Amino acid sequence: MTEKVFISWSWVDHQINVIADKLNNTSEFAAVTGVPRGGLIPAVMLSHKLGLKYIPYQQAISKRRPILVVDDISDSGLTLTDIGGKGFKTATLCVRYSTQYTPDYYGEEITSDRWLVFPWEENDSKPIQGYLDI
Repeated sequence: MTEKVFISWSWVDHQINVIADKLNNTSEFAAVTGVPRGGLIPAVMLSHKLGLKYIPYQQAISKRRPILVVDDISDSGLTLTDIGGKGFKTATLCVRYSTQYTPDYYGEEITSDRWLVFPWEENDSKPIQGYLDI
């Protein structure tokens, strides 16, 4: 079984600050949105930090306004590849070394294969992508 690392809220706060510092000119964005499920909480936190409006994901991706799309991690990169390919700027709390897509903005680079359990997830979540897929 893959080793799990339980992420703290202070680590999340730190990554939000790292991303906000990289986004020194927020005037290029009209709003922030989050990829459901993992990106929702970081997107709201980042919208507060940057003073930008948060809008729902489905509403955001149907618009062509400059919107920052946030997710928790770029692990395989598959989720963000499609979004970035549509011209949206992307941000994640962290990016795994093996990702196929590097977000425009990110906090920490993860250099191991350990499974990250974010504070908004269940501690007993399975260490595989799509563990809640139907």
